[in-house]
This record gives sequence, C-alpha cells and structure tokens, in this order.
Amino acid sequence: MNTYEHTRNGIERAGFNPEVIERLAGNIVGAIAIEEAERNYSAFEAEAEKLPWLWDHDFGALVLQRQASEASDEIAKFMLSQAIKRAHWCATCATSGGEGLARASHMKELELELARYN
Repeated sequence: MNTYEHTRNGIERAGFNPEVIERLAGNIVGAIAIEEAERNYSAFEAEAEKLPWLWDHDFGALVLQRQASEASDEIAKFMLSQAIKRAHWCATCATSGGEGLARASHMKELELELARYN
C-alpha cells in the first residue's frame, strides 16, 4: 500500500469522506485557464482544511500531487505549487524535530516533481 492509499484509508477510518476533495481536485484538473483553477482551488482548500494530518502527510497535498499528472502543464504546475504550500504548512506545524523532518520530506518530493515541469 502506498502513502496515498494508506493516508486515504486513515482519513476514512477517522470518519471523513476523501472523495469530496478528490472530486474537487478533479475540477482543478479540468480547468481550462489558470483563473478557473484558482477559483476551483478555493473550494478544494476549504474542504481539505477539515481533514486531519495522518502519518505526517497532508492529504490535500497528496491529492493534488496525484491528480496533477492528469492536468495540462500550466495547471499541473499550479497544483504542485499549492501542494508544496500545503506540505510546507504541515511541516511547520510539527511539534518535534523528527516530526518536522518527516513532514518536510513530502515537501521536498513535491519540489522535485515541480522542477520537472521547468
């Protein structure tokens, strides 16, 4: 089981419906222009903020990362940039050094993925 599936299962066990933000991320993927993606992101972010951080990952960042590959390059870059911001926020909220390092590893992974588009 990969990180995405593991985190998704944990979100469900915690009583949340991960399909909500997966569907909203799909709306971002389907955006024709960056302005539309930004509008769609607002709804996504409002729902993603309701979810807990399980296993040192922000599920919203994981969803954006996973679905970015289905988007145009411009929209994918936007999605990965937002995922980095979400992962960064998750990392800065760590309560210990080890937790911060674990959370920062996802941020670094996202930065490498975004760099492939440049």
